[in-house]
Amino acid sequence: MTTHRYAIFDVFTDQALAGNPLAVVFGADDLDEIAMQAIAGEFNLSETVFISEPRGRDADFGLRIFTPREELPFAGHPTIGATVALTLASGASEGQRKRFVLEETVGDVTADGRVNGPRHGSARFFAPKLPEQVGELPEFDGIAAALGLKPGDLLDTPVRGGIWSAGVPFAIVPVRDPARLSAIKLDLAAFEDVFGGDNPVCALVVAKATLTEHTTDWRVRMFGPHLGIVEDPATGGAAAAFAGLLSEQAGLGEGEHGVDIYQGVEMGRPSLIRLRLKHEGGKLTDLMLGGDAVKIAEGELFTGDIT
Repeated sequence: MTTHRYAIFDVFTDQALAGNPLAVVFGADDLDEIAMQAIAGEFNLSETVFISEPRGRDADFGLRIFTPREELPFAGHPTIGATVALTLASGASEGQRKRFVLEETVGDVTADGRVNGPRHGSARFFAPKLPEQVGELPEFDGIAAALGLKPGDLLDTPVRGGIWSAGVPFAIVPVRDPARLSAIKLDLAAFEDVFGGDNPVCALVVAKATLTEHTTDWRVRMFGPHLGIVEDPATGGAAAAFAGLLSEQAGLGEGEHGVDIYQGVEMGRPSLIRLRLKHEGGKLTDLMLGGDAVKIAEGELFTGDIT
């Protein structure tokens, strides 16, 4: 009987039953994309990552990333979770770091993992592709209808918004404050009209944090119904795209800047994504994403009937 070992991690959190759950399937070399998609649908988490031997010479492991409906070329939450999973499985001792080159569809990703406990680790990686703007937002009236807000809730914000991508495109929609963020009531039909079509995009709705938090903090919510993810508690790929917008629109100066992104609060799955942006010559030259992950389950998949 063919089996594959798997583990479930809560990612972008140091607490179990928070953050964004991720299924990690090991030794996936014999699984084709049809089997991977079926397994991802069975787990029905926002993403499932499959670890295999790399196809190229320069990487240590290959990663394939699937939502319940389709494959993604890159995503931060599976990259962090897979790095922590590999670090814990390496036999590294507590406090020790391990470095991996991970072969993703978007390109090779260099990631560092650290063991923080028997089931807890942290990881960080350089974005394999710097974010770029790939489009403008639709009309605010339509966006407001899709989010169950008023058009004025989307105005008078520190950034203008836009469609940005670091491998996967996101419509980044700024709202006035976290109260408007919490007031969102998604209209799925209107959302499809505004963000769907031939090239559908997810929506990352962002609000500058309140004065009780650091001035570089942002609160966000991410919606991607076309991927089978009505709302996601933590989205590294969206955070990477948002970093490009912040670099261009938030008035960041030269040097390094740390930005903390809080997501999943409204879902009861609080998550923290850490960004480190480097500016040189007025441009974003390096982007690092980081976060924690906690293993909450492990077991075997009986895959003989689907391979």
